Amino acid sequence: MADEAVQRRLTTILAADVAGYSRLVARDEEAALRTLKSHRDILMDLIARHRGRVFGTAGDSVIAEFGSAVEAVRCAMTAQERLAEENANLPPDHQMHLRIGINVGDVMVDGDDLLGDAVNIAARLESLAEPGGITISGSTFDQVRNRLSVGFQDLGPQKVKNIPEPVRTFRLVEAAAQTRPTPRPARRTALVLAGLVLVAGLALALLPPWATRSEPASINRMKLSLPDRPSVAVLPFVNLSETDDQDYFADGITEDIITDISKVSGIFVVAGSSSFSFRGKDVKISDVAEEFGVRHVLQGSVRRSGGNVRITAQLTDALRGNTIWGERYDRDISDVFAVQLDVTRQVVRAMAVTLKASEHDRLLQKYTTNIDAYDAFLRARRLVQSPGRENVEEGERLFSEAIALDPQFAGGYAGLAFNHSVKARLRFGPSPKEDARKSLEFAEKAIEIDPEFAWSYIALAGAQLSNGNHDAAVRAARRALQIQPNGYEENLFMGFQLYFAGEAAEAVRHLELARRISPHDTIRGVAFLANAYFMNGNYAKSEELRLQRITGFAVRNPNAYVWLAATQHLLGKHDEAAATVAQLLELWPDFRLSEWGLVKAFKLAENRERLYNAAAAAGVPE
Repeated sequence: MADEAVQRRLTTILAADVAGYSRLVARDEEAALRTLKSHRDILMDLIARHRGRVFGTAGDSVIAEFGSAVEAVRCAMTAQERLAEENANLPPDHQMHLRIGINVGDVMVDGDDLLGDAVNIAARLESLAEPGGITISGSTFDQVRNRLSVGFQDLGPQKVKNIPEPVRTFRLVEAAAQTRPTPRPARRTALVLAGLVLVAGLALALLPPWATRSEPASINRMKLSLPDRPSVAVLPFVNLSETDDQDYFADGITEDIITDISKVSGIFVVAGSSSFSFRGKDVKISDVAEEFGVRHVLQGSVRRSGGNVRITAQLTDALRGNTIWGERYDRDISDVFAVQLDVTRQVVRAMAVTLKASEHDRLLQKYTTNIDAYDAFLRARRLVQSPGRENVEEGERLFSEAIALDPQFAGGYAGLAFNHSVKARLRFGPSPKEDARKSLEFAEKAIEIDPEFAWSYIALAGAQLSNGNHDAAVRAARRALQIQPNGYEENLFMGFQLYFAGEAAEAVRHLELARRISPHDTIRGVAFLANAYFMNGNYAKSEELRLQRITGFAVRNPNAYVWLAATQHLLGKHDEAAATVAQLLELWPDFRLSEWGLVKAFKLAENRERLYNAAAAAGVPE
């Protein structure tokens, strides 16, 4: 009768404990307590969000019950990600890492408490986890194996304290292929043959024809340190269309995917300005990862034919050398935006990153459904990345065409705003004042149409700068950065606006971050950083970058030589400065400082005078 009174149920138990807590307390008791409270609050909140219930806390441990094994594992994954973000803000010797174990089993109910081997096994699995890691039992694995985009490493049966039978144990592994049970010998041959057919079919269906498997990348060979969060480089999608004139379309899809990924604060993504250096090259995934210092590489292809498009995409964990996601999309051309969104979502999911609510909403944003307007916009964006006079004029025509095709597409108005601000600063048009006015008008229209389109705020910042409103320019650039926190252009133009506004040190920080996002230097990146270092008083670094700008990229306007001459004068390199001025006047014999609009764009008189006077002293005609 006593046995009949015992209430039992099948449930999922999550046990969490701090790795090395006693050591942390011994080092700094108060700091350890503060961190424990902060970490525990995050964990408790996530348990509640995933419909779990905490039924035990003791010291640095937490034990909770979930009605779903899937929710328990999701909770654990999110917790480890969130706590890793918290730890990134702490000194290394104050960081606190949880171990988490999860088990599905039968428990005895004693009021609000749960008892029995199922609870004990979860606690023992927690002790087997690595700091910051998650281990689960075989019973949990059976529940979640086909329901989560996460990998598992089979640790085999583990002997744990006070449990008579070994416990089949799995470790969650980021970006690993899911583990499958070993087939029974009697069926092995048939399964192998079937598997080969399946793999061949998947290769044809999912993988681009150029996709190759390579040996894993080596962290020791990476040119740059791995970021402190999941990282990815997106290679330019290969144009497999019948004609080469669709290259811009494949590039546009690649850039849009990079843009969407950069909206997710939990992911570091390399800028297209760097990853596009591999266009047309047969490269190994490991080489790409080692070049840019990233763990993941996304590659794909685009075939456009009439009103149809085929897009393939494949995400590889370069450190393991295995594909963790791949898909092929055969769609009507008007569905290309939905495909881009799905690729981004799948990448985020495969990299086990949690979207914030605002980021999720932004990923749903559709800029236009008119493929012809999108076409014109992509062509124009490619041109104005190199803002010579001819490119700006053709870009203006194409942006106007995009507006004519879709008057509710913010991109066309943002493009015109960007173009007119460039024309105002570089004196490309007959009336810089009129260009500045039009720039502001078009930027405000773009934001009215779509207040979540980051490039509209970059354009607005340029418009405000052209109109002499430095503080408003900085605010607009900050808004673009809020929408796209990991964006290359967002950090680039944030730095650009800051050095004009007199905040040179902060400008250098954003521009150096932009350089990490785009490790292969661009014209704008090098030039802006040289200017920021000049305004920050680091003339040696400014000269180094300015020489890199002049020797490494085409020079289409006199600005580079004027800046360099001023920098060399301030360094006391008077002969070099004279030679630079001679080069300037050979290319632009009519140049006069008094007509140089750029020097007038700085907010602080001290900065305007320093640049102007140094250039004049170097010999640049006034």
